[in-house]
Amino acid sequence: MRERIDILPTPTGPRRAAACVAVAALVALATTAPPPARAQTSPPLDDVERRLVAAVDARADAAIDLLERLVNINSGTMNFAGVRAVGDALRAEFDRLGFQTEWVDGAAFDRAGHLVARRRGARGPHLLLIGHLDTVFEPGSPFQRFERRGDGTATGPGVVDMKGGDVVIVEALRALAAAGVLDDLTVTVVMTGDEERSGRPLSAARAALIEAAEAADIALAFENGDSNPATAVIARRGSTGWRLE
Repeated sequence: MRERIDILPTPTGPRRAAACVAVAALVALATTAPPPARAQTSPPLDDVERRLVAAVDARADAAIDLLERLVNINSGTMNFAGVRAVGDALRAEFDRLGFQTEWVDGAAFDRAGHLVARRRGARGPHLLLIGHLDTVFEPGSPFQRFERRGDGTATGPGVVDMKGGDVVIVEALRALAAAGVLDDLTVTVVMTGDEERSGRPLSAARAALIEAAEAADIALAFENGDSNPATAVIARRGSTGWRLE
């Protein structure tokens, strides 16, 4: 398995689109009034939207640099030190944005733990943003490093699943702050450390996420859905596994 992501600095490319979709979704969900009906063609951007796009564009290279730094930290689920290191790196980003951050120790469910970040705003619904810190690539995997390719893409363990999504969360929130919108939002971010290989008991491993979900009005997860950054997946089939003895 090789993960690949588009890193071309184009004004309409997937890199900007993914961040802008995230920002637009957060802004839309933060308003209690329904949006006015709009035509099928793209309407002109309003002032807030223009500020958001400008903020995303200004951070484009820095966002890819952050992704590279995270990808180059091995965080296979069972590499507890690596998962914690990725969590610490992202925790610093949330701290700079004024979030209250907490590391939920995973000893009770035999995993590294989870990162939780909270920020209370002035109005609007409570948003829950979901990511994860771990990957399927343990330290023994030959696939370990972020690599920029000549075709405008990059590969690396977690660029798609899902350190790329984690960076989108950070950069979307940073753009909202730059546009003067973040103070209106109440946001909780939960980044689990055991998405790929859940800890046991599951009740302990998922306690932090369930607690955050129960307090939220709206939840958005930032893992790749259908490989189209202009869409959001709102439903999917579930799966379960059973062992009979």
